[in-house]
Amino acid sequence: MRIEFLKPAFFWLLLLIPLLIIYEIFIKSRKKPTVLYSNIQLLKPFISTKSQILYYLRYIFHLLIFVACVIALARLVIPERFTRVKGKGVDIILAMDVSTSMRAIDFQPNNRLFVAKEEARKFIESRPTDRIGLVIFGGKSYTQCPLTIDHKILIELLEQIKTGMIEDGTAIGMGIATSINRLRDSVAKSKVIILLTDGRNNSGEIDPITAATLAKDLDIKIYPVGVGKEGVSQIPIDHPIYGRQYVSQQLDIDMDTLNKIAEICGTEKASRAQNPEQLKEIMQHIDKMEKTEITEKVHYRYYDLFYYFLYAALILLVLEILYSRFILKRIP
Repeated sequence: MRIEFLKPAFFWLLLLIPLLIIYEIFIKSRKKPTVLYSNIQLLKPFISTKSQILYYLRYIFHLLIFVACVIALARLVIPERFTRVKGKGVDIILAMDVSTSMRAIDFQPNNRLFVAKEEARKFIESRPTDRIGLVIFGGKSYTQCPLTIDHKILIELLEQIKTGMIEDGTAIGMGIATSINRLRDSVAKSKVIILLTDGRNNSGEIDPITAATLAKDLDIKIYPVGVGKEGVSQIPIDHPIYGRQYVSQQLDIDMDTLNKIAEICGTEKASRAQNPEQLKEIMQHIDKMEKTEITEKVHYRYYDLFYYFLYAALILLVLEILYSRFILKRIP
């Protein structure tokens, strides 16, 4: 926790303290009394060491009251910093393949879907000012999360994704079409689909090329990413008797179609991630390609603490009055 004084110039008043002490000790205490006594023995109870200490203790009350008032005038606060961000945002849909082939464990020690989700999460966290949505597809497609600036709930929904959520298959065209449907009414300066898949289109009513052409007509960019190694991969299968078994399968990613999609939408060519590091680099590259122009304005909210010192000064004043009235001895 950080504290600040908004008006520190009032601390110059503390320089008066030495002057007040000098006045009390060397000037006020040496003044001649205005009342004369016939017998000086009568004053002995009032000039003992103990009585002098009690007298100067009263003066300490005065100094503490003065210091508390000065701190209150300096206005002690706890500042809370918050930032308001304005910018030309980018609307982004993450379209993720959740077919059973995404369970392939060629991204040791994790499978393809786990790594894709992890990099998607990092991508979301790197773009706090953009609206981002989530579409998943297998044999069919649907929206897991519409475009939102609430990235906390988006990440929670991302974590819930798993293979087998929907009918198996790879409907790349339908995944793109559902993403387009979420972006078509967007007024953002840039509209983007990041397509993460590990197979070839074998399901759905819309083929990928037709969907990509529609995206181009609506000025939507598509960044296709092929996730997975080439050749044979191990896929875990839960057998009702033998438990989890690993089956070797030839999983071919249709990079030709993905490259055609990228060509149509003007995003160079499709990317291929054969390990987690490559996928991370691809997502970082897309992040740089679609930068958001933002301006940041910093504001402060202050929580005042000065009244605590005013309360302290008031309490000390009451104590000083009680001390002077009931403890100090006075000469009549």
